[in-house]
Amino acid sequence: MILILALVAEINIEPYYYTHTNYFNDITAYNSVIYGATSGGVIAYDQYARNFQVLTNTDGLQLNRQNCLGIDSMGFIWVGNDLGLALINTNFDGVSIYPPEHLTGTNTQDIYCLHDSIYVGSADGLLFINTMGTPDDFDDDERMRIREPEGLPSKNVIAIALDDTSVWVGTDNGLVRFSKDFSVFEQYSTVHGLLSNHICDIFITDSLIYIATVMGLNSYQSTYFDTLINGQYISDIDQFGDSLVLALDSVSQISVFHQGNLISMNNGIPYLCRVNALVNMNGEIFCGLGNRYARDHFGEGIGQYSAGNNVWDLITNNCLPSNHISDITANEHGVFVACGSRSSDSRGFGWFDNTGTWLNFLSDSVIPSNRVHRCETAPDGRVWGAMNPFPNSDSSIIAFSLDPQVHDWDFMYNGYHGMDMTVAVWDIKFDASNNMYLALAGPEDNVWVIDSARDEAYFLDNREVSGFVVEMAIDSEGKIWRTFVTDKTLLMINTQNTLFDRSDDSYGEFTTADGLASSYAFGCLVDPDDILYVANESALVIYNGVDFSTITDISSNELFDVELDSEARVWIMARDGIYFYDPIQNFVDGWRYYEIGVNIRFLAFSNELIQAQGFEYDPLRGCFWLGGETGLLKLAIENDPVTQLDSIIIYPNPVHGARVVRIKNLPSDALVNIYSISGRLLADDLEPDGVFGEVVWHIPEDIGSGLYFALVRSYLYGNKVCKFAIVR
Repeated sequence: MILILALVAEINIEPYYYTHTNYFNDITAYNSVIYGATSGGVIAYDQYARNFQVLTNTDGLQLNRQNCLGIDSMGFIWVGNDLGLALINTNFDGVSIYPPEHLTGTNTQDIYCLHDSIYVGSADGLLFINTMGTPDDFDDDERMRIREPEGLPSKNVIAIALDDTSVWVGTDNGLVRFSKDFSVFEQYSTVHGLLSNHICDIFITDSLIYIATVMGLNSYQSTYFDTLINGQYISDIDQFGDSLVLALDSVSQISVFHQGNLISMNNGIPYLCRVNALVNMNGEIFCGLGNRYARDHFGEGIGQYSAGNNVWDLITNNCLPSNHISDITANEHGVFVACGSRSSDSRGFGWFDNTGTWLNFLSDSVIPSNRVHRCETAPDGRVWGAMNPFPNSDSSIIAFSLDPQVHDWDFMYNGYHGMDMTVAVWDIKFDASNNMYLALAGPEDNVWVIDSARDEAYFLDNREVSGFVVEMAIDSEGKIWRTFVTDKTLLMINTQNTLFDRSDDSYGEFTTADGLASSYAFGCLVDPDDILYVANESALVIYNGVDFSTITDISSNELFDVELDSEARVWIMARDGIYFYDPIQNFVDGWRYYEIGVNIRFLAFSNELIQAQGFEYDPLRGCFWLGGETGLLKLAIENDPVTQLDSIIIYPNPVHGARVVRIKNLPSDALVNIYSISGRLLADDLEPDGVFGEVVWHIPEDIGSGLYFALVRSYLYGNKVCKFAIVR
């Protein structure tokens, strides 16, 4: 146990997020830079340099999705999100979290900055902060909390603006005007002439006060409210010359209000795309765009209005196609992600190449459908994407492949070699001979195999089952395992390694009655010894070919998926963290996401939960890749270097019943030879694993009990002989 704890202590996990940053909830400007609160972090876009900078959760923000932002007179950026308030320094490279105990509520919805005064609106009230001229020193702040007893018509604060004498606050239940010291207030509602009590924005210019509501636009005329526009949902206001520019609903999108007339100016804005925010920078109008759908996984970027051409030019960051990841595969050419969400806001297929560039493939470019559900690298190097076109089951293809070396594409159409028309490919896998296995949905969830030449397709079973296929795993003995979310939790087809001969096939069904922990089985894999591992909701289930065993003390949350690392440890992606199981020592450890500073969100529990997550071990880049609803998370593995030869550890020692022995704490240039006690060379020039830095010796079957020696040779640090025992 002590040795394993020492192993864990020397592995560090360094997180980094790749996100989609073109969905804007709010924008503001300072000098020549546009700052945006996006669904993938905070962006800074320099209009003249035309480059983007991004800060995400792994740079110090509480989470990736940001709701609002404002810039104070010193250039500090105040950012609000569902978990509170953050401050970004003037160099855009440091984040501080405002103490949550000082907030009115963590769900921050609007921020207004004026000199040293910061006004923060949340779903639980208004917070006034006087920074005392030191924005990055929270200890000397003066603060005041304003809620309903202090004058708010509702604690749900949506909009804030200031004029020379007053603080105006909009809520979902009316408008209130405070004196600057909050000692006096006056509330307004539809009784006083407002078109709606749900206030979306307040804009003040030249002592004129405009109030945007869900039912139109009012102006305040000293003693009463005048109706300027009736019946329009207006979400944001800014000035455009001597006129107002208005963000409207997703149909009208954006218009200019000039001399009592509303003039549409949405030329160049994508159809039905939501305009979420407006800003006037040096006389030019910019807008922050969302998309035409309900979810914020991706957006259309920044719109810059060209008055001469009466058109909006779109500015987008090169980034992940969507913050929804359904599958991941990595190889020597880069990292590939499937962004199909089983809905119309699917976003195709992305390739993060080795130059750090995102190449995104959508239905308007190469692939016929955006609903790419699975992706997998085949042994021949081609990257495959599989489709889930539901509910539009008339999609023309069920799978496609890309040779990333020569950018060659191939497509597998519905009806390929007589395969059933289907609404989805649940999973796609390959065996060592490059044969392809497809788990298809439809009236029956069934398995087809396509030979390595892609000439023939074979139907492997005709078993009617209920529920959704989650994942397949294929072992070296010809067994095809399928996890299900059903009473038939785990299904097996044993082809006896006669893949194209059905006469000797046998089948197995396994449920909780056979030793499984739950009827919800998600990710699965088989290791080099053909041991099956299943993420079985509440436990890691292990099948050794004879019976099942379970490990239940991993996490109190759902276990989603399993991966093998380069040293045959089993890693488990759970809702609350990433864990590993060492089968040699029968030991579990890991990290909760919050312990490594990560906020990650997955789909709520459903019978298709694992159909929309991604988990991949990448030995080439020394990391794990995780995908959910918040982008692509890279967890880099870092080892503390050990150079003293007297720190070398061999475990287990003695080796009793295990099939491998590990040697750790090695110099990076080490080579290891294994000898018997008689001096016979059993293995030579074993190199440390490139990620974890250990040598793993797979003990041959003919090695008996006895004492053995490991000679460690290092050019930099010399040689050392270590002994260990094997007990058969």
